[in-house]
Amino acid sequence: MNLYQSNADINIKLPQGKAGYISKGNTDIRISGVPDPECRRMRYPRIGIYAGSGTSHSWLWFVDMFERMGFHAVSVLDAPAVRSGRLQQMDVLAVSGGDTVAIAEALGEDGARQLAAFITGGGVYLGACAGAYLVMNSSKPHLCHFNFAAVKITNLSKRLPTCQSMPHKFSIAYGCEHIFHPVREAVGLRLTGVPPFSGEPALLVPLYGGPGMLAPPEAQVLARYDHFTDKTVFLVDKDLAEETLISTAAALRVPMGNGQMYLFGPHFEHPHYHRANRLVADAVYWDSRRNPDECSPVARDALQLPTSESANLIHSLRRELSNSRIVAAGLEMFPVWWLIGAKAYEPEKIRVFLDAMWRRLKPLEKRGRIWARAGVPDLLMADACETTSLLRQLKNELDQGSVTDPTARTLFHLLHRNTMRFFELYFQTISNNLTP
Repeated sequence: MNLYQSNADINIKLPQGKAGYISKGNTDIRISGVPDPECRRMRYPRIGIYAGSGTSHSWLWFVDMFERMGFHAVSVLDAPAVRSGRLQQMDVLAVSGGDTVAIAEALGEDGARQLAAFITGGGVYLGACAGAYLVMNSSKPHLCHFNFAAVKITNLSKRLPTCQSMPHKFSIAYGCEHIFHPVREAVGLRLTGVPPFSGEPALLVPLYGGPGMLAPPEAQVLARYDHFTDKTVFLVDKDLAEETLISTAAALRVPMGNGQMYLFGPHFEHPHYHRANRLVADAVYWDSRRNPDECSPVARDALQLPTSESANLIHSLRRELSNSRIVAAGLEMFPVWWLIGAKAYEPEKIRVFLDAMWRRLKPLEKRGRIWARAGVPDLLMADACETTSLLRQLKNELDQGSVTDPTARTLFHLLHRNTMRFFELYFQTISNNLTP
C-alpha cells in the first residue's frame, strides 16, 4: 500500500468521529479501531507550520508531507500569530529550516513564552534543522529566550575546519565559535526502536545543515547517524565528518511539561523520503492529545466566495503564476546565488515557491467555492502581479551585469509572503468539510 495512502485513510475517519488507537507492536507501531491495554486514543491534530521571518523554503516540505498524508487541519503561522497566542489553538507546531537566530529574533520573548506554554500544556513540537537548534540551550542574544532543551551539538568549533566544498553553505558564526556543516544530502540513520520510531531499523534522510546531537538524560534517542552514502557531499575531510556525526543522535524526543519536543538534525519531513515521513506522522499520532475532536482551522472571519469569484480568482492566479514560472525558469541559466540573512538562495529556489502554488490550483478548482478572509484574494493577486514584475526586473539586471541583491531580497520576501497567503486560503478551503 502507498505509505501516504494508509495515513490518508486514517485521517478521513478521525474527523468523522471514528475511533482510532495507536500502540507499539512487536516490530512496529500498530494502528487499530479496537483499543488494547497499551494503546493511546488518536486525535485528528490541528497543525501549525511556522513560515515566518527567518524560515527558508523548507517549511513547504512540511506542507507537502502533511497534505499527502491527509492532515488538512493546517494553519501557516508567522511570528505575530505565534506571539498573539495562536499556538493555543494547535496540537502540533512544525518548524523547519532557515536562519535560527532570525527566527528567534522574530518570535522574541513573547513568542518564546507562547511556545513554552504551548509545549508544557501538552503540545507537540517538531523541529527540523533550524527548528531543532532553536529550542536548544544558548546564551546568545535572542536564542537565550528558548532554553528548552539541554542538548549539545557536535558541529560547533572554536576553530573552523578547512572547507572542501560549497563554502557559501559551509558555516555560520556563533559568537566566538562556528557552527559548521560537515556534509550535505543523503545520510544513513539507524533507529533505536524507541516508540514511536519503530519498525524501520535503518533509513536514508537528507541533511542540510542540521546538527549531530548529544542527548541529555531526560531525552530519548530515536535515531543515530550510522553511515554516509554515495549521494553524500562532503564539505570537510571525511574522517572529520565521521568524527563529528557518526553515532551521534539524529533524532530526539525530549519531554517538556506535559508536551514533547521532537528534534531532527536531518529533514525527516522532506517529501522525497517517504519512510522518514511516516515516522513523523507516527510521532504526531503518538503524542497529539491536547485538543478536542473539533478540527477545522477555518478562520472565524473567513467567507465563502461566490462560485464566479472563485473561478475568476483561480483563472487570474493561473495566468500570473504561469508568467512568473516562465521567467523564473530562464533565471536558472545564470550561475548566481544571493545571501539573504544567513542563507544562500539560488534561482532554483524561486520555482519552489511558485510550483507549490501552481500544482494546487486544480484541487482548489475542484472545490468550486473558495474560503478566504476578506481582502486576501485581492492581496494574493496584487503580490502575484508584483512577483512577475520583479522577476522580469531581476532578469534584466542579470542580463546587464548589474547588482541584483536588493531585487532578489525583495523578491524572496514577496514570494514567501504570498505563498503563506495562498496556503491560508488553500487549507481553509480544503478543510472546510472535515467535520460531519
